[in-house]
Amino acid sequence: MRACERHRPCATIKHILTCQVNATETAVTQNPRPSKFVPSRVLDTVYRRLGSQALSERLQAVRALAVVRGARYVDDAGRVRMIDIAATPWILTSAQLYYFHGVMRHLVGALQRLPTLYARVPSVRQILHFDTQRESWLNLAAAPAAAPLAVIGRLDSTATYDHARWPTSFRMLEPNAVGVGGVHYAPTACSIIMDVFGDLLTRAFGGHALTPTPDPRRLLVDELTAVARRLGRPLRGIALIENQEFTTGTDEFQELARYLSDHGLQAVVADPRELRHTRGHLRARQIPVDLLYRDSELDEFIQMESSGRRLTALRTAIREGRLVSGLSWEFDQKSAWEIFTDAQYARYFPLSAQQLFRDHLLWTRLVRAARVSDPSGRLVDLPDFIRRHRARLVLKPNTLFGGAGVVLGLLASQRVWEQTLDRALRGRLRYVVQSLAQIPTQTLPFPVGSHGIRWQRRCVVSGFFFNSSAIGLVGRFSGQPVVNVSQGGGLVSALWLHP
Repeated sequence: MRACERHRPCATIKHILTCQVNATETAVTQNPRPSKFVPSRVLDTVYRRLGSQALSERLQAVRALAVVRGARYVDDAGRVRMIDIAATPWILTSAQLYYFHGVMRHLVGALQRLPTLYARVPSVRQILHFDTQRESWLNLAAAPAAAPLAVIGRLDSTATYDHARWPTSFRMLEPNAVGVGGVHYAPTACSIIMDVFGDLLTRAFGGHALTPTPDPRRLLVDELTAVARRLGRPLRGIALIENQEFTTGTDEFQELARYLSDHGLQAVVADPRELRHTRGHLRARQIPVDLLYRDSELDEFIQMESSGRRLTALRTAIREGRLVSGLSWEFDQKSAWEIFTDAQYARYFPLSAQQLFRDHLLWTRLVRAARVSDPSGRLVDLPDFIRRHRARLVLKPNTLFGGAGVVLGLLASQRVWEQTLDRALRGRLRYVVQSLAQIPTQTLPFPVGSHGIRWQRRCVVSGFFFNSSAIGLVGRFSGQPVVNVSQGGGLVSALWLHP
C-alpha cells in the first residue's frame, strides 16, 4: 500500500552519507535534537501523558489501518491474521543509520566472498554444502552474463537504538538473502504510525524532520533498475515469482505488485512454472517481463522439476542474469557464520571485517561429529560440547526460515535437547548450533477492554534490509524469544530523526 502522501517520502541512504553528524553530542534530553541516540523515555513520556482512553482509540485506528493496507498473515489453517504494529516506533539518528550502513556493507561483502571460498577451500564445501543437483543450478549463474550483483536481502540482529551502548551491544543473528519478508510490511507499519501518531511525534521532537527509514520497496526498485542498466536492458516489466501452491504465510507479493505498478513498472505475480522464454523474450502469464524477483528458494525450483515440470524459461533467465536475488546468494546459510567466526578462515577477510566478526557475530558451528573450536577458541568434540552446554546454546535448522525448528537450550529439557541433537547428527536436515543471544526487550502499550491500556514487555529484534548499495530496517516484537511474524510476532516501525 502507498505511504501517506502528507508525509515526506523515505529518503535513500545516499542522504545519510552527506549528513553532518556531531560526534560529541550526547543523548537527547528535555529539548531533543538529532544526536547519537534518543532515549526511550522521550516517547514513553509523551505516550503515557496521552491517557489510556485516547491511546486505546489510537491503537484501534492502527489496527483498522493494518486491515486496509494489507498487513496480514495467513496461518496454516488458512485463517487471516492482522499483524500487530507497535504504537511506539524506534527513532534512529543519522549517526546510527550511517554506522549500521557500514556494518551491513562489511557483512554483505563477506557473504559475497563465499562462492569463491566454496570453490577453493574443501572445508568450506563441507560447511556450505550443495549436492550435485544444486551445484548444477549454481553453475547456471556462473556464466559471464550473470555477473551483475542482484540482491535484496535482510540481516537479522539484536540491535536496539535507545541507549548509549547501541554501537557495541548488538549481535548479528543470521543472514537471509532470498525471499525476505517485510519488504511491504515495514513501510506499511511506518505509514500507519506516522498517520496515527504523527502529531505526537512532531511535538516530541520540536519540529525536527521525522521520516520513515529507507523504504525496502525503494531498495527493490533501485536494485532492479541497477541490474537492468548493467545488463543493458530496458526495465518495463517485473515478474514476482513464488510457488503459488503455497497459500499460507506472509502475504506481500500482491501489494508489492501494486507498488511497482504505481511507480511505472508493469508487475505480475506468477509461479515459476508459468514463465515462458521464446525468441529472446521472457513472459510471465503472457505478460512481457525484463527481470524476475523471487520469493522461492533453490530447493523449491528443484522440487518443481522433480515433479515433472522442467523450468526452462527460469534457467534461461538465470543464465542471462535476470533473477533477483541471484543464485549466488544461496550461500546465505546460517552456517556461513561458522566461516566468519572460526579463526582458521580469518585470513580470507579484511582486518576490519575480522574485527566485526569478533565483536558482533554469534559463535556458530554446523552440527556434525567433529572437533571444532568452541567460543573461547579451544578445540572440543562438538556433539559432547552441545550436550554439556545446553543452557547457553541454540539449535537451528540451517536453511529453514520463519523461526521453524529453532530450539533454545535454556527453555528445552535435556531430553528434548538431546533428541534434537541426535536428529541433527543423523537426519537429512542440517542444523547449526549457535551461542544464545541476549534478546532485548521493550515495553509497549496494548489495548485492554474497550478503553484500557496495559504496558507489557516484549522481545524485539532488528532486520536490516540491503541491496547492493543501501539499507533499510524493520523491527519485530513477540512475547517469545524466537521473534518472527510467522510465530505470531508483530512489527515495530523504524523512523529517522533528521539533523
